[in-house]
Amino acid sequence: MNAAADSPPLRPRLTARRGIGRPSVGKLAIFVIFAALAASCIYPLLFVASTALRTNADYRASPGGLPSSFTSENFERAFSQLHIGRLALNSLMVVVPAVILIAILACCAAYALVHLEIRLSRLLLAAVICMMALPPTVLLIPIFKLVLDVGLLNNRLGLILVYTALNLPFSIYLLTAFMRSVPVELLRAAGIDGAGPVRTLWSVVLPLIRPGLMTLVTLNFLFLWNELIFSLVILQQGMGRTIMVGIAQFQAQPEKNYGVVAAGLLLSMIPPLLIFVFFQRDLARGLTAGATK
Repeated sequence: MNAAADSPPLRPRLTARRGIGRPSVGKLAIFVIFAALAASCIYPLLFVASTALRTNADYRASPGGLPSSFTSENFERAFSQLHIGRLALNSLMVVVPAVILIAILACCAAYALVHLEIRLSRLLLAAVICMMALPPTVLLIPIFKLVLDVGLLNNRLGLILVYTALNLPFSIYLLTAFMRSVPVELLRAAGIDGAGPVRTLWSVVLPLIRPGLMTLVTLNFLFLWNELIFSLVILQQGMGRTIMVGIAQFQAQPEKNYGVVAAGLLLSMIPPLLIFVFFQRDLARGLTAGATK
């Protein structure tokens, strides 16, 4: 007799487990929370965009509604009245040198604290971390007096130096995490080949910490581009105002034109958006690598 015929029939294999396809209450709650967070981030951008495409009368009639008709007049007036092009150029002339100077000094300081034999290096790094806990607004009056005493008030160089000093502690702390990931064997091999500390930093260390460096550059650019308080205090002349100060002062005028202000805010987003698009790959790699250190 055939053994296969005597064997019991095989049970049909289960194609799905119980519960698959049914979202649990916890997953549904997490989805709702993150959807609400995403909507809270997207709505201000949509509100500014819709306001920039409306006339001032249309906005006053229904501030929270949709535009009844679209117009590009606000963008034209942003260049003619708000002078958004000149304000953006002023910001670039301050932010770009400050970001470059921060990156250079932070690289040198982090490399020295991690890979050079410096006494009390841990104590120095602890002091850097303590500086990060100090709110920058607490230093506003002493910094203003110092800038006034050295004759750098209403001077872009004064604001560049202030931005550099305020952002160095965070930048040094961030780069020290990436500096520790550089193998010591590579540094010793570079020293055997006759490379000094500067050549080792330039040829060996910087290529390895490029994602962290690009992350630092991107974060500092975004922060300094949107900075308002120190720029308002140090650059008090109208021709040297940065873009955030110019938009804030234009909004404070008695005859408010919300459409022009919204158009200026939209245009001010272009440089940070371009920076993010160009460096998004390095930024993602840097944040991912920094999270594991």
